[in-house]
Parts: sequence; structure tokens; C-alpha cells
Amino acid sequence: MKNLLIIAMVLLTINVTAQNNNGNLIVASYNIRWNSSEDGINIWENRKDWLTKSIKFFELDIVGAQEVTHTQLKDMESLLPGFEVVGEGREGGEKGEYSPIFYRKDRFELLDSSTFWLSETPDKTASKGWDAALPRIVTWARFRDKKAGETFYFFNTHFDHRGKAARKNSAELIGKRMQAIAGEEQVILTGDFNTAPDSEPYNVLLDNKLEDTFSNLPEEQIYSPGYTFNSWDVEASGDRYRIDYVFYKGKKLQPEKYHVLDGQRGRWFISDHFPVIAKFIWKKSLDCN
Repeated sequence: MKNLLIIAMVLLTINVTAQNNNGNLIVASYNIRWNSSEDGINIWENRKDWLTKSIKFFELDIVGAQEVTHTQLKDMESLLPGFEVVGEGREGGEKGEYSPIFYRKDRFELLDSSTFWLSETPDKTASKGWDAALPRIVTWARFRDKKAGETFYFFNTHFDHRGKAARKNSAELIGKRMQAIAGEEQVILTGDFNTAPDSEPYNVLLDNKLEDTFSNLPEEQIYSPGYTFNSWDVEASGDRYRIDYVFYKGKKLQPEKYHVLDGQRGRWFISDHFPVIAKFIWKKSLDCN
């Protein structure tokens, strides 16, 4: 009996140590707000240093960003020298807003990446789908985490703000494409989905075996004002709910913390969306049975 107890304690110690040694994975969904000249004190020039400093200060490993123009992309590359980026504009090449993926170049090896469009013709550049007001894209990448020794896929998107059918169909298309591209590998999906947690597109994503980090954590592991879109409103008036998300799929990734960074300093905002930060831990294979 004593020997069995000793063996159990040793196995538990090995398991916990191995899990901790795999390291944390900290990711974010970050709608940075395009560089509109009509944003007053919150123009991009007044926010870009604050925004990129937050990425470094919170030690983010991967960021799925939205509304990124080519000029902003170049600014972020310059201000984030430890990061590489993948993605293209929704009009093709350097044209239109990007949904890029920024990742730490010292930690991750990029194995593959591409972009597809949220439309009836997803491989056609700049194609607009269903009742969408604008072309919308998904940028994805496959990484090897050199610290954890694991491979995974990271998808990042921005759903249309007007098209109700477009949002539902976009969720269905992402589910199908994700399965075709990633198969049974670990997946993280970030984005501005322009949809509430009680909406049909949200439920379509859950039906495709994606899990919402917020919903899978106890209250003590969540820090959030309860909404992600602030619309530059210092009084936080009107309807407030989550429209930016970090989803995940797979048994090796376990969420540990969820944080909506309410970046506001009086009338100054980090963006018109608050970034969503999720901390994951890698679980060893023997934990995943």
C-alpha cells in the first residue's frame, strides 16, 4: 500500500511538472480601429505607442488583429521588433484592411499560412459574400511552438457589421474550412465577430466544436467589464455585450485566464474595441485521454 502511494505521488509530481514546463500561451484578439482622421483625440498617431506597448507589457505571444490598414501594419511591425506578421488586405495584397496575425518570432516557427474570403467564392480575392457590406477575410497560420514542442493552427477574422446572413454563413464557412485545413489539430480562433453570445452565428461556431474561453472559466479567473466594444463612449451607455472572442478547439489547450483589457484614460481609449486576452496552458498527452 505504501509503495502504491509513493508511485501515485511521483506520477502526480511528474505530470504537474511536465505540464508547467510546457509553458503558457497568451493570445489576444485586438481590433485596433483603422486610422480614421475623424477620431479626434483617439486618432491612430495618439494610440499606436500605447497599443503596441500593451502587447509587449502583457507578454502576448500571438495577436489576431482586425481593421489594420497597411500603414498601421508597418507601424506595428516597427514598434514590435520581436514579432513577425502574416496576412494580406481584404482587397488583395496591400489593399484594404488586414486581419493579420502577429507572433513572437523567437518562440514560434511558421509552418504554413494563407487567407480566404468569407463569401460563396472563398478563394477569390476581394469577393464579397451574401448580404455583407464589405469583403471579409480569414487569415490563418500553422505554428510549431518551440517552447512546448506542439503544433497548432491560429485563425483570425472580422465578420461583417451589417450582413446578418453574412455573419451566419461566415460562421458556417469557417467551421467547414477549419476542419478541412486543421483536421483534428489544436485550433485557436480570434476575431471581431460583430455578434452577441446569444446569436445564431455564435451558436454555429459552438456547433463546430469551438469553445469560448470566457464560458469555460470560473468567475475568479475572469477580469472583464462585460463588453468589448466601447465606441469611444466614456459613459459606457447603451447596450453592452461581447462581440470580440477567443475560441479554441482541441484537448491539449486548456484556458487558464480571460481578460478584457479596458484601456481607457479619461476620454482617451486604446481602441474603440477593448482587446481580449486569453491565457492557455499546454496539457501533456497523458492528460488528454
